[in-house]
Amino acid sequence: MTSTILRVLPTQLVIASEEEKERNMNPIRVGIIGLSTGGGWAAMAHLPYLQKSTKYNITGVCNSSSEKGKEAIDQYGLKSAKAFDNIKSMCASQEIDLVVCAVAVFSHYELIKPVIEAGKDVYVEWPLCATTEQAEEIQQLAQSKGETPLVTQIFGSACTGETGTRLVERYRYFKDRAIEGASGQVMLSIYVGHTFEPLTRLMGQPSQVSAQLMTTWPEVNIITPDNMILESGIEKTADDYVTLQGTLTSGVKYLYSMRGGDAFDEGEGLVWDIIGDKGQIRLTGSSIMLNLGAPDYKIRVKDYKSGRIEVAKLHDSLDLPLAAQNIGSLYEKFADGKVVPTFEDAVRRHHFLDAMFLSASKGGHSREGYRPLNWDITTK
Repeated sequence: MTSTILRVLPTQLVIASEEEKERNMNPIRVGIIGLSTGGGWAAMAHLPYLQKSTKYNITGVCNSSSEKGKEAIDQYGLKSAKAFDNIKSMCASQEIDLVVCAVAVFSHYELIKPVIEAGKDVYVEWPLCATTEQAEEIQQLAQSKGETPLVTQIFGSACTGETGTRLVERYRYFKDRAIEGASGQVMLSIYVGHTFEPLTRLMGQPSQVSAQLMTTWPEVNIITPDNMILESGIEKTADDYVTLQGTLTSGVKYLYSMRGGDAFDEGEGLVWDIIGDKGQIRLTGSSIMLNLGAPDYKIRVKDYKSGRIEVAKLHDSLDLPLAAQNIGSLYEKFADGKVVPTFEDAVRRHHFLDAMFLSASKGGHSREGYRPLNWDITTK
C-alpha cells in the first residue's frame, strides 16, 4: 500500500470552519533568521510557501546587519517586514509570533535560546544544535516554557507495504558538506539524520545500532559551483562513509550505508529496498533527500507470487518548487494546529547519532537501549 500526501485540487469546494476563518484573518507573523540576497536555504525552501500563504505574514528579517536585512526585504518584496541586526531585538518585537532559524547549525544554540526565553514559537532546521547537550538543554527549556517548537520534518511522500522482515538502504551523498567534524555541520550529522528519518517514520524507531565510520578521502579540493578549484589538498577530518545495522522497535532488521562521491548512474543516488515476505518495494531517485524531493523518484512494487512489478503513482504535496514542498506542508500543519515534529523528536535523533559514534569508537559493537549515552559528536 502506498502512503502519500495528496494535493487538494482547485476545483474542489472546501468550506472553512469558523476557527480556520479566524486564523486566516489573523495570520501567524514570521521573523526569519538568515534570509540573504544571495539565495540560500531560507529563500529556496521557506519563502515560496510563506509568500503565497494567507496563514502567514513575514514581518521580520534578522541578518548580521540591518543593511543586509533591508536588502533582503527589498529583493524579495517583503513589504510588511522590518530589518533586525540581532536576535534580541527581533525577540523583543511584538510583531513576531514565530521565528524561523535557517542558518548553519553551529549558530543554532545561541540564536534559538533567546527566542524560547522570549516566549515565541520557533522553527529550526535539522540538526537542532551542534551537540546533544545543547539540544537537550534547548528541548528542556522549550518544554518548561510551554512553547511550540518545530524541527524540519524529514519525511515527505514515501511508500510502505507488508511488514518487512529485512530492510536494506543504500544512499549516495552528493557532495562533502564540511571538512571539519567539530562544527556539527557534517555529512554524518546532517545527512544521516535526514535520510534515516523516513525509515523510522515508516518502520519504527531503532532499538539497536552497530556502526562503522571511515574517512575515505582524507584530502579534498574546495571547489566553486561551476567546478573551479579554489584550494586543493585540504585535510578533511569529517567521516564520509558510514554503515549501520540493527533492529527497529517493530522487530524489522535494517542495513544502511552512505558514502561520499558520485552515484554509479543517473537516478541511483538513492536506492531503498523494503523486503517483506510477500513482496518487495524499491524506491530510487537522484537525490538521497526525500524531504527535498527529486523529479525522477520512482517507486516499484514487486509481488512474489505473480512476479509482477508495478510502478506506483506519486503525487505532489503542494503546488510549490520541490525544495519547498515538504516545508510548506509543515507550515500548513502548524497553522492548522496539527502534529508536527518537535524538539523532542530532534533530541531522539541526536541520541541515535551519539549511539552511532559510540558504536563506531568501540569497533562497531552493537549498542542497545542507546538513549542515555550522552556522547558528544564533536569529540569523536
